[in-house]
Amino acid sequence: MAQPTWLKKYLRMKPEVRAIFDDLDQYREFCVEQGYFFDEAHLYNEKTPWGEMQRILRGKPARPGWNPYPRAERKFDNKPRTNYRVRD
Repeated sequence: MAQPTWLKKYLRMKPEVRAIFDDLDQYREFCVEQGYFFDEAHLYNEKTPWGEMQRILRGKPARPGWNPYPRAERKFDNKPRTNYRVRD
């Protein structure tokens, strides 16, 4: 039994969909190489590691994602904190 023509047309991989899947594969490879957490929801969001990948593709240097001691590199000043509120 042959498939209806509308079904073949509907299930065809369009260029826009193929581009999305290609970008998703490229983003996954970037996250594995650079050590970022991979989440499909971050695709095309500039405030996530996707934005970092786009930054690298533009030719700017990468910020490392692998940091075993993230608090060790922070600089703390020993001033008392004055911008807090006391709750009743």
